[in-house]
Amino acid sequence: MQSANKLYILLALAVYIASVAVYGLRWVIVLRRAGVRLRLRDAVEAYLAGILVNNITPSARAGGELMRIAYAYVKTGAAPAKLLNSVVFERISEAVPVVAIAVAALVEVLLSGGRARGLIIGVALMLAAIGLGVKYWDRLLEMASGRLGFSYDPGSEAALQRLLRDRRLLTVAAALGAAVWVMDIFRLYLEALAVGWRAPLGHFVTASFLYLIIGLVAVTPGGVGIVEGGLAATFIALGAEPKQALAITIIERLISYVIASVLGLVVTLISGAGRAWTLLKSRWRRTGFTPRLGA
Repeated sequence: MQSANKLYILLALAVYIASVAVYGLRWVIVLRRAGVRLRLRDAVEAYLAGILVNNITPSARAGGELMRIAYAYVKTGAAPAKLLNSVVFERISEAVPVVAIAVAALVEVLLSGGRARGLIIGVALMLAAIGLGVKYWDRLLEMASGRLGFSYDPGSEAALQRLLRDRRLLTVAAALGAAVWVMDIFRLYLEALAVGWRAPLGHFVTASFLYLIIGLVAVTPGGVGIVEGGLAATFIALGAEPKQALAITIIERLISYVIASVLGLVVTLISGAGRAWTLLKSRWRRTGFTPRLGA
């Protein structure tokens, strides 16, 4: 680690911050089409606060999404159904880039002559999750509303359908989601260069997809322990030396876990995210969904 190229690490950090900004921009665009005006700065802060919640609660990213909704609610006073619809729309729009990256990862492994059994299982699980999410999104809306403590409005289904029928919006959202995937792949590539591991770019496509799968199935807060072990094992399987794989994993978690959590904490302390967290905890308690976290 001490011999790692600091310039590449800083570039990887810059790419990570840029990816959060792109996510924020996508949400602003979707919200405006839904009739909610949220500043880009507030959207980025909401994402950072959501990352903090994801990193300290065993919620498989659900806690972070609810934090985003609560933050936007505090900032705009918009109808919770509109905010919830925007998040669900984002997740549906990500189906295209996720499937594309999964197929690309599978092709890369097959062409390189590697064993693809584990990757095929991961792709199958991801496609199944996407299919279930698209098929039962109305029930997911109702469940999420209950977690937030808001009454469920069946009319929100029609509002979400209107968003999904907007092909231009869907295309823009999917394109921005794909841009973030490219940034994530490039970030891993820069981190590998920082420790002197030069590998084909396709390897990092595979690593990025498996990173997503590992993060989704991790049951610990922020995936601590599980993500590190899985990511290091992934890089070793792709040809990195154990020391290199460990160093890449440390750099990645330093950026995406430690620094991102610190930024999220700062946002929570100095902006509306603090009020959003208080609101979220109070509603979670009323619905029996308070995370196992110090109040």
